[in-house]
Amino acid sequence: LILLWLVLVASAFWFLEYRYWQSFNQSTVIFEGSQLDRLWQRLHKQGASVGENERGITIVHFTEDSCPCVSYSQQHIKQLQPILKQTQQYILQSDDARLVGVSLPATPSVAIWDEQGRLAYFGPYSSGLHCGQGEDFVTTIMNKLDQQINPGWINMVGHGCYCSGRRGAK
Repeated sequence: LILLWLVLVASAFWFLEYRYWQSFNQSTVIFEGSQLDRLWQRLHKQGASVGENERGITIVHFTEDSCPCVSYSQQHIKQLQPILKQTQQYILQSDDARLVGVSLPATPSVAIWDEQGRLAYFGPYSSGLHCGQGEDFVTTIMNKLDQQINPGWINMVGHGCYCSGRRGAK
């Protein structure tokens, strides 16, 4: 009876939580940053202009409402707002029409472009199992951009709570 109870508890834990713990990039396909360059162009063609109080840095938060992992990233995004306050930010759901042709390895994830529109970072928010734990990649990139250094980092490494990304339709 105790063994049955342990199996049920372990199964419930896996079903409710652990099934979303995975590597950020599950496939062996190499992610190409040019898809994100096209996304940046789409966002800025739609009349998105930089306001007086904004830097030309663009940040896109990739999310999916049906992904339970998003709850972990929302608190981390709120904590990041003081360093992101003078940037253009977009929150794109995985079914957003602007993501046509963009394949995301996983959500939640983030992309950051510098003031010249060059990709500075794409990948998970941090290195921990939950957003906000471990090394904070967004803060690291923002500090580099403040020093006028664009690391051009596409980060496919990470293990945590992620939902499978969207494969971009043509």
